[in-house]
Amino acid sequence: MARASQALIGGVVAAAALLIAAASAFQVPQWEDAIVLRVGDPVRVITKNPGLHLHWPLIENVLYVDKRILNFDAPAQELLTLDQKRIVISAYVRYQIDDPLVFYRVANNEGKAESQIGSVLVSALRSVIGNVSMTNILTPQRAELMQNITNLLIETAKPYGIRIVDVRFKRVDLPTANSEAVYNRMRTQRAQEATKIRAEGQREARELRAEGDKDKVVALAEARKKGEILRGEGDGEAAKIYSDAYGQDPKFFDFYRSLKAMETGLSGDNTTYVGAPSGDFFRYFQANPSIKPAQ
Repeated sequence: MARASQALIGGVVAAAALLIAAASAFQVPQWEDAIVLRVGDPVRVITKNPGLHLHWPLIENVLYVDKRILNFDAPAQELLTLDQKRIVISAYVRYQIDDPLVFYRVANNEGKAESQIGSVLVSALRSVIGNVSMTNILTPQRAELMQNITNLLIETAKPYGIRIVDVRFKRVDLPTANSEAVYNRMRTQRAQEATKIRAEGQREARELRAEGDKDKVVALAEARKKGEILRGEGDGEAAKIYSDAYGQDPKFFDFYRSLKAMETGLSGDNTTYVGAPSGDFFRYFQANPSIKPAQ
Protein backbone atom coordinates (compact mmCIF):
# COMPACT_ATOMS: atom_id res chain seq x y z
CA MET A 1 0.00 0.00 0.00
CA ALA A 2 2.79 2.38 0.89
CA ARG A 3 4.60 1.51 -2.30
CA ALA A 4 1.46 2.27 -4.34
CA SER A 5 1.10 5.62 -2.64
CA GLN A 6 4.73 6.45 -3.30
CA ALA A 7 4.36 5.48 -6.98
CA LEU A 8 1.28 7.64 -7.30
CA ILE A 9 3.01 10.60 -5.72
CA GLY A 10 6.03 10.07 -7.97
CA GLY A 11 3.80 10.02 -11.02
CA VAL A 12 2.07 13.22 -9.98
CA VAL A 13 5.41 14.91 -9.36
CA ALA A 14 6.72 13.76 -12.74
CA ALA A 15 3.58 14.96 -14.48
CA ALA A 16 3.83 18.32 -12.71
CA ALA A 17 7.47 18.55 -13.70
CA LEU A 18 6.58 17.85 -17.29
CA LEU A 19 3.84 20.46 -17.24
CA ILE A 20 6.20 23.00 -15.71
CA ALA A 21 8.87 22.19 -18.28
CA ALA A 22 6.35 22.47 -21.11
CA ALA A 23 5.10 25.78 -19.75
CA SER A 24 8.65 27.03 -19.35
CA ALA A 25 9.73 26.29 -22.92
CA PHE A 26 9.04 28.58 -25.84
CA GLN A 27 10.14 28.65 -29.47
CA VAL A 28 11.74 31.67 -31.16
CA PRO A 29 11.40 31.54 -35.00
CA GLN A 30 14.21 32.77 -37.20
CA TRP A 31 12.16 35.71 -38.51
CA GLU A 32 11.27 37.06 -35.05
CA ASP A 33 12.95 38.43 -31.95
CA ALA A 34 11.64 37.67 -28.49
CA ILE A 35 11.38 39.85 -25.37
CA VAL A 36 10.92 38.03 -22.04
CA LEU A 37 8.74 40.15 -19.75
CA ARG A 38 8.45 39.72 -16.01
CA VAL A 39 5.33 41.39 -14.72
CA GLY A 40 5.44 43.71 -17.77
CA ASP A 41 9.11 44.65 -17.44
CA PRO A 42 11.59 43.34 -20.02
CA VAL A 43 14.28 41.15 -18.44
CA ARG A 44 15.80 39.49 -21.50
CA VAL A 45 15.92 40.00 -25.27
CA ILE A 46 16.57 37.14 -27.67
CA THR A 47 17.71 38.40 -31.08
CA LYS A 48 20.43 36.09 -32.39
CA ASN A 49 19.60 32.69 -30.97
CA PRO A 50 16.43 31.32 -32.59
CA GLY A 51 15.20 27.97 -31.34
CA LEU A 52 14.03 26.56 -27.99
CA HIS A 53 14.35 28.71 -24.84
CA LEU A 54 13.09 28.63 -21.26
CA HIS A 55 11.45 31.16 -18.98
CA TRP A 56 9.70 31.16 -15.63
CA PRO A 57 6.06 30.27 -16.17
CA LEU A 58 3.28 32.30 -14.60
CA ILE A 59 5.53 35.24 -13.72
CA GLU A 60 7.14 35.70 -17.14
CA ASN A 61 5.65 35.93 -20.60
CA VAL A 62 7.15 36.31 -24.09
CA LEU A 63 6.53 39.09 -26.60
CA TYR A 64 7.49 38.37 -30.22
CA VAL A 65 8.70 41.13 -32.54
CA ASP A 66 8.89 40.62 -36.30
CA LYS A 67 12.39 41.42 -37.54
CA ARG A 68 11.62 41.17 -41.25
CA ILE A 69 11.27 44.23 -43.47
CA LEU A 70 7.68 45.43 -43.15
CA ASN A 71 5.56 47.62 -45.41
CA PHE A 72 3.41 50.47 -44.22
CA ASP A 73 0.95 52.01 -46.70
CA ALA A 74 0.33 55.63 -45.82
CA PRO A 75 -3.01 57.27 -46.68
CA ALA A 76 -3.04 59.37 -49.86
CA GLN A 77 -2.18 63.01 -49.20
CA GLU A 78 -3.17 66.09 -51.21
CA LEU A 79 -0.15 68.40 -51.31
CA LEU A 80 0.74 71.79 -52.76
CA THR A 81 3.86 72.10 -54.95
CA LEU A 82 6.19 75.07 -55.32
CA ASP A 83 4.30 76.30 -58.41
CA GLN A 84 1.00 76.14 -56.50
CA LYS A 85 -0.24 72.96 -58.17
CA ARG A 86 -2.21 70.46 -56.12
CA ILE A 87 -1.26 66.79 -56.40
CA VAL A 88 -2.29 63.60 -54.60
CA ILE A 89 0.57 61.30 -53.54
CA SER A 90 0.15 57.72 -52.31
CA ALA A 91 3.35 56.50 -50.61
CA TYR A 92 4.50 53.49 -48.65
CA VAL A 93 7.33 52.99 -46.16
CA ARG A 94 9.53 49.93 -45.83
CA TYR A 95 10.94 49.61 -42.33
CA GLN A 96 12.54 47.10 -39.96
CA ILE A 97 12.46 46.88 -36.17
CA ASP A 98 16.17 47.21 -35.45
CA ASP A 99 16.12 47.36 -31.63
CA PRO A 100 13.22 45.36 -30.19
CA LEU A 101 13.80 46.53 -26.61
CA VAL A 102 13.69 50.23 -27.52
CA PHE A 103 10.73 49.53 -29.80
CA TYR A 104 8.81 47.90 -26.93
CA ARG A 105 9.58 50.67 -24.45
CA VAL A 106 8.74 53.55 -26.82
CA ALA A 107 6.22 52.29 -29.35
CA ASN A 108 5.07 49.06 -27.65
CA ASN A 109 3.45 47.73 -30.85
CA GLU A 110 3.57 48.11 -34.62
CA GLY A 111 0.29 50.03 -34.81
CA LYS A 112 1.56 52.89 -32.65
CA ALA A 113 4.89 52.94 -34.46
CA GLU A 114 3.24 53.09 -37.89
CA SER A 115 0.91 55.84 -36.71
CA GLN A 116 3.91 57.93 -35.62
CA ILE A 117 5.77 57.14 -38.86
CA GLY A 118 2.69 58.14 -40.85
CA SER A 119 2.43 61.54 -39.20
CA VAL A 120 6.14 62.21 -39.73
CA LEU A 121 5.81 61.04 -43.34
CA VAL A 122 3.05 63.59 -43.97
CA SER A 123 5.25 66.36 -42.57
CA ALA A 124 8.19 65.20 -44.68
CA LEU A 125 6.05 65.06 -47.81
CA ARG A 126 4.74 68.58 -47.25
CA SER A 127 8.26 69.89 -46.61
CA VAL A 128 9.90 68.23 -49.63
CA ILE A 129 7.06 68.52 -52.16
CA GLY A 130 6.43 72.15 -51.22
CA ASN A 131 9.93 73.06 -52.42
CA VAL A 132 9.73 71.55 -55.92
CA SER A 133 7.53 72.16 -58.94
CA MET A 134 5.11 69.58 -60.26
CA THR A 135 7.17 68.95 -63.38
CA ASN A 136 10.14 67.87 -61.26
CA ILE A 137 8.01 65.23 -59.54
CA LEU A 138 7.31 63.66 -62.93
CA THR A 139 11.02 63.52 -63.93
CA PRO A 140 13.97 61.36 -62.75
CA GLN A 141 14.34 63.89 -59.91
CA ARG A 142 11.47 61.97 -58.31
CA ALA A 143 13.98 59.37 -57.03
CA GLU A 144 15.97 62.12 -55.32
CA LEU A 145 12.80 63.43 -53.66
CA MET A 146 11.99 59.97 -52.29
CA GLN A 147 15.53 59.68 -50.94
CA ASN A 148 15.21 63.07 -49.19
CA ILE A 149 11.99 61.93 -47.55
CA THR A 150 13.65 58.66 -46.53
CA ASN A 151 16.51 60.57 -44.88
CA LEU A 152 14.04 62.65 -42.88
CA LEU A 153 12.22 59.55 -41.68
CA ILE A 154 15.44 57.75 -40.75
CA GLU A 155 16.24 60.33 -38.08
CA THR A 156 12.68 60.38 -36.82
CA ALA A 157 12.40 56.59 -36.52
CA LYS A 158 15.66 56.00 -34.63
CA PRO A 159 14.19 56.78 -31.17
CA TYR A 160 11.60 54.06 -31.82
CA GLY A 161 14.20 51.38 -32.51
CA ILE A 162 13.10 51.33 -36.14
CA ARG A 163 15.31 51.43 -39.22
CA ILE A 164 13.72 53.02 -42.28
CA VAL A 165 14.70 51.12 -45.44
CA ASP A 166 13.14 53.43 -47.98
CA VAL A 167 10.09 55.44 -49.00
CA ARG A 168 8.41 54.97 -52.36
CA PHE A 169 5.63 56.77 -54.23
CA LYS A 170 2.95 54.37 -55.40
CA ARG A 171 0.97 56.95 -57.35
CA VAL A 172 1.14 60.65 -58.13
CA ASP A 173 -2.23 61.95 -59.33
CA LEU A 174 -4.06 65.19 -59.74
CA PRO A 175 -7.12 65.92 -57.60
CA THR A 176 -10.42 65.02 -59.25
CA ALA A 177 -11.32 68.64 -60.02
CA ASN A 178 -7.87 69.31 -61.50
CA SER A 179 -8.01 66.10 -63.52
CA GLU A 180 -11.32 67.17 -65.03
CA ALA A 181 -9.92 70.61 -65.85
CA VAL A 182 -6.81 69.10 -67.45
CA TYR A 183 -8.93 66.63 -69.39
CA ASN A 184 -11.23 69.39 -70.64
CA ARG A 185 -8.23 71.53 -71.61
CA MET A 186 -6.65 68.61 -73.47
CA ARG A 187 -9.95 67.87 -75.19
CA THR A 188 -10.26 71.53 -76.25
CA GLN A 189 -6.69 71.53 -77.56
CA ARG A 190 -7.30 68.32 -79.50
CA ALA A 191 -10.53 69.77 -80.94
CA GLN A 192 -8.65 72.91 -82.02
CA GLU A 193 -5.92 70.81 -83.61
CA ALA A 194 -8.54 68.70 -85.39
CA THR A 195 -10.29 71.84 -86.67
CA LYS A 196 -6.96 73.23 -87.89
CA ILE A 197 -6.09 69.96 -89.63
CA ARG A 198 -9.54 69.82 -91.28
CA ALA A 199 -9.20 73.44 -92.44
CA GLU A 200 -5.76 72.74 -93.89
CA GLY A 201 -7.12 69.62 -95.57
CA GLN A 202 -10.04 71.55 -97.05
CA ARG A 203 -7.65 74.28 -98.28
CA GLU A 204 -5.40 71.72 -99.90
CA ALA A 205 -8.46 70.01 -101.40
CA ARG A 206 -9.63 73.32 -102.89
CA GLU A 207 -6.15 73.97 -104.29
CA LEU A 208 -5.96 70.48 -105.78
CA ARG A 209 -9.51 70.79 -107.14
CA ALA A 210 -8.71 74.19 -108.71
CA GLU A 211 -5.50 72.80 -110.17
CA GLY A 212 -7.44 69.83 -111.52
CA ASP A 213 -10.13 72.10 -113.00
CA LYS A 214 -7.43 74.25 -114.61
CA ASP A 215 -5.72 71.19 -116.06
CA LYS A 216 -9.12 69.98 -117.28
CA VAL A 217 -9.86 73.30 -119.03
CA VAL A 218 -6.39 73.35 -120.61
CA ALA A 219 -6.71 69.73 -121.71
CA LEU A 220 -10.18 70.35 -123.20
CA ALA A 221 -8.94 73.48 -124.97
CA GLU A 222 -5.98 71.59 -126.38
CA ALA A 223 -8.29 68.75 -127.44
CA ARG A 224 -10.71 71.19 -129.10
CA LYS A 225 -7.84 72.90 -130.83
CA LYS A 226 -6.48 69.63 -132.12
CA GLY A 227 -10.01 68.53 -133.05
CA GLU A 228 -10.65 71.71 -135.02
CA ILE A 229 -7.33 71.37 -136.76
CA LEU A 230 -8.01 67.73 -137.61
CA ARG A 231 -11.58 68.56 -138.62
CA GLY A 232 -10.34 71.36 -140.87
CA GLU A 233 -7.75 69.08 -142.37
CA GLY A 234 -10.43 66.40 -142.82
CA ASP A 235 -12.85 68.85 -144.44
CA GLY A 236 -10.11 70.04 -146.76
CA GLU A 237 -9.22 66.48 -147.66
CA ALA A 238 -12.90 65.65 -148.22
CA ALA A 239 -13.36 68.75 -150.40
CA LYS A 240 -10.32 67.73 -152.39
CA ILE A 241 -11.69 64.21 -152.80
CA TYR A 242 -15.09 65.57 -153.83
CA SER A 243 -13.40 67.94 -156.27
CA ASP A 244 -11.30 65.16 -157.74
CA ALA A 245 -14.32 62.88 -158.01
CA TYR A 246 -16.38 65.61 -159.65
CA GLY A 247 -13.59 66.30 -162.10
CA GLN A 248 -13.41 62.64 -163.10
CA ASP A 249 -17.16 62.14 -163.78
CA PRO A 250 -19.40 65.16 -163.15
CA LYS A 251 -22.60 63.36 -164.12
CA PHE A 252 -22.01 60.44 -161.74
CA PHE A 253 -21.02 62.81 -158.99
CA ASP A 254 -24.22 64.81 -159.55
CA PHE A 255 -26.21 61.56 -159.47
CA TYR A 256 -24.51 60.49 -156.21
CA ARG A 257 -25.19 63.85 -154.60
CA SER A 258 -28.82 63.63 -155.64
CA LEU A 259 -29.15 60.18 -154.01
CA LYS A 260 -27.57 61.47 -150.80
CA ALA A 261 -29.97 64.40 -150.79
CA MET A 262 -32.93 62.03 -151.23
CA GLU A 263 -31.60 59.78 -148.44
CA THR A 264 -31.32 62.72 -146.12
CA GLY A 265 -34.58 64.43 -147.11
CA LEU A 266 -36.75 61.30 -147.22
CA SER A 267 -35.41 59.55 -144.14
CA GLY A 268 -37.86 57.86 -141.79
CA ASP A 269 -40.84 55.58 -142.26
CA ASN A 270 -43.54 58.28 -142.29
CA THR A 271 -41.93 60.95 -144.48
CA THR A 272 -44.24 62.24 -147.21
CA TYR A 273 -43.08 64.15 -150.30
CA VAL A 274 -45.54 66.43 -152.06
CA GLY A 275 -44.50 67.68 -155.46
CA ALA A 276 -44.42 66.94 -159.15
CA PRO A 277 -42.51 63.77 -160.10
CA SER A 278 -41.01 65.71 -162.95
CA GLY A 279 -39.28 68.08 -160.55
CA ASP A 280 -35.56 68.44 -160.37
CA PHE A 281 -35.49 66.33 -157.21
CA PHE A 282 -36.47 63.20 -159.25
CA ARG A 283 -34.73 64.06 -162.42
CA TYR A 284 -32.65 60.88 -162.42
CA PHE A 285 -35.79 58.69 -162.03
CA GLN A 286 -37.47 59.85 -165.24
CA ALA A 287 -37.72 57.28 -168.09
CA ASN A 288 -36.16 59.69 -170.54
CA PRO A 289 -34.53 62.64 -168.95
CA SER A 290 -34.18 64.33 -172.34
CA ILE A 291 -37.97 64.54 -172.75
CA LYS A 292 -39.37 67.46 -170.90
CA PRO A 293 -42.80 67.17 -169.33
CA ALA A 294 -45.71 68.95 -170.93
CA GLN A 295 -46.31 72.51 -169.87
